[in-house]
Amino acid sequence: MSKRACDRCASTKRVLRTARAKIAVLERTVVELQAECAELHEQLAEALKEAELQRADLLRYEKAYESARPNHPERVPREQLQLAFDEMVAMLADDTPPANDTEPASPAPARGDDAGPPKKKRHAHGRRPLEQCNLVTEEVELIPDEVRAAGGKGFKKVGEECSSRIAFQPARYVRLLIRRLKFLPIDEGGLQSPGLDPAAPEATRVLVAPLPGSVWPNVMADPSAIAHVILSKYDDILPLHRQERISARDGFVLPRSTQCGWLRQAHEVTYRITDAMFLDAKQNAFCIATDATGAPIRAPDKCQSWDTFVFLADRDHVVFRHVLQHATSESIAKLLQGFRGHLLADAAPIYDALFADGSIVEHACWFHCRRYFYRALETDKDRAMGPLSLIARLFKIDDECKLAPLADRTELRAKRAAPVLAMLDKWVEIHRDQVDPRGPLAAAIGYYENQRDALRRFLADARIAIHNNLAEQQLRNLGLGRHNWTFFANENGLRWYTTFRSLIASCYLHQLNPREYLEEILRLAPHWSARRVLELAPKYWAATRKKLDESQRKILLPPWDISRDLPQPLAAAS
Repeated sequence: MSKRACDRCASTKRVLRTARAKIAVLERTVVELQAECAELHEQLAEALKEAELQRADLLRYEKAYESARPNHPERVPREQLQLAFDEMVAMLADDTPPANDTEPASPAPARGDDAGPPKKKRHAHGRRPLEQCNLVTEEVELIPDEVRAAGGKGFKKVGEECSSRIAFQPARYVRLLIRRLKFLPIDEGGLQSPGLDPAAPEATRVLVAPLPGSVWPNVMADPSAIAHVILSKYDDILPLHRQERISARDGFVLPRSTQCGWLRQAHEVTYRITDAMFLDAKQNAFCIATDATGAPIRAPDKCQSWDTFVFLADRDHVVFRHVLQHATSESIAKLLQGFRGHLLADAAPIYDALFADGSIVEHACWFHCRRYFYRALETDKDRAMGPLSLIARLFKIDDECKLAPLADRTELRAKRAAPVLAMLDKWVEIHRDQVDPRGPLAAAIGYYENQRDALRRFLADARIAIHNNLAEQQLRNLGLGRHNWTFFANENGLRWYTTFRSLIASCYLHQLNPREYLEEILRLAPHWSARRVLELAPKYWAATRKKLDESQRKILLPPWDISRDLPQPLAAAS
């Protein structure tokens, strides 16, 4: 072999050795990179897991923050809404503002350049004429000391000066002493009256008046006292232990155990009224508005989370009902079994089963929809103001159309609201893909698109409200009550609440005085036929009261008023 060939062979071997060394280095590098990549994958998985935990923490903190925030009205300045609405009109409308939705501008009066915004008309101030108020008058007559000392001699009354003040006399319980006088019939000559057996025992010949129908036998309380306890607890939100303390302050201790006994007996004579009201609502109501809130009941380890529903049937009845544990589709379906009509509620999934067969028509609440856009003000105010201004215009249209006759209201409201809804659809179409998919504005758009059909059904009938605020307001009493008594002692307490609160809320719905209504119902209900119990509901009470006969009207009278109807000589003898 020549020297050149040997050199070439040695050079090749060196190249191969170098290549093998590089390959070994590369292999070691690949192994190291694979190990490092696996480690990075593990770190990435841990980072993603930690990010999910942090996101869950953030969501939990957001909920805690929202629950801890003091309640505040979801208000936006009217000027900002008007400015945002004008911008929406300019951006979305074709040529002109929505038809029939703008009021003709009246010519402004001539004003100076330095004149500020027009001042609002001031309300009248000063004292109210107390003589025109429905107040009991207590007169106090003041005589000069000189005239009193002289006994009025040497003085002539020439006039008087009168001034009115508002005073308060503490409310108090009184002892109602009912004297039932006994009489033994005799002749004027001292002999027994004819027709009576002289040989009969004297006890069988004694005449004594029966208890008035307005008095409950074997009960220490008069219905007026029971009605006061009911209103204090279920309308004024005063727990029984506070009423006990108040009664002690006024000089008469009324134990809470005694109050519970009164409430139990009152519930026994009134619960049928609320049952009849709810049955009447399911059979005859055109639209029922409903909402629910929690009603915890005390338990040995932890309070049980029961729920209370409110049903506002047209302008007829307000009925409260409670369900076991949390509200479910089965519970609301059982409550509304037999109802065929329109249901106004929020977008909770428990109501979906009611609309499956089409027997109940779903209507959504525009105020719930507005709440989503209102929450987006903190993160995207410029965009959120647009739909907020349009929804505000819908509320304004609805308020203005309430003044029109019902026959024309449906067409008028639909004609004015349709252009505003069209503008809202355009806005959603433009901004659907431009907002943060995880932000509150995307949630608002998603809520609107999911509930779009239910939100628009109010156009078909003016009897359908565009919001569910009235039902939510009925639950406010229970929410405030939880701050006072925290939880119900047992299911009986919650059952009493739903019964009495249904009657009180319905009284306010029909502009009845709940104290007078409860007092009269408690007197009359024990004597009333169970088949006609619906006639005692607040909706029908005014008409029922007019049809009462003389004996039934006498039952409505308090015992202290009965003696006023007696002949004067007999009343004086009593």
